[in-house]
Amino acid sequence: MDSRWFREDRKLPKAERAEAQAKTEEVLKNSTLIVRLLTGILNEEIEKTYRVEEDFDNPAYQRLVIATASRRKALKDIIKILP
Repeated sequence: MDSRWFREDRKLPKAERAEAQAKTEEVLKNSTLIVRLLTGILNEEIEKTYRVEEDFDNPAYQRLVIATASRRKALKDIIKILP
């Protein structure tokens, strides 16, 4: 699990930190429905970027391809963060 999920927990005093991290991890593991739905939505958005690249007649086609590739990468990075 990505350590960024526990950033707030690490700001707590050491005595409370372990318990807070355990609670956060439990909540994240129990959020399977939300994670599954969000992953599906993000994958749909990734698929949309491929359809945009089919507009070959666009005078700014090269910029369009770069922008959609960047968007795809950002969406994939978000998916990687999900537990």
